[in-house]
Amino acid sequence: MHRIVYSSIASKGTNTPDVFEIVDVSARNNPQRSVTGFLLYDADRFLQMIEGPALALQALLEDLEADPRHHSIEVLHRSATDERWFPDWEMKQLISFSAEPALEQLRHTLATKPGGAEIFAIVDDFLRE
Repeated sequence: MHRIVYSSIASKGTNTPDVFEIVDVSARNNPQRSVTGFLLYDADRFLQMIEGPALALQALLEDLEADPRHHSIEVLHRSATDERWFPDWEMKQLISFSAEPALEQLRHTLATKPGGAEIFAIVDDFLRE
């Protein structure tokens, strides 16, 4: 099992309904790939954490690179893991950065995991940019 965090830039014309569609399609497709994680969106940027089998994540990254709704994918974190942190999140949408409940839920989950502080630091840096 592996974990990847990446950021990307939304293409011109990508809007909130597109993001909801991304989340819906991911929630339907990710169980087949045994992938879980979350997606953050702030009107022109994405940050996503995905976890699952290494080959499934590589295939997903290839699909993501071909998706015209975003570009400039940058992998910010990659690690092997024995534990799935978000087993019930086929693709959790955390769209509103100012919505404390979503961030608090993420912070709480990551605070209980070894290495979770590193992932939350990436999230925090992303939110401050």
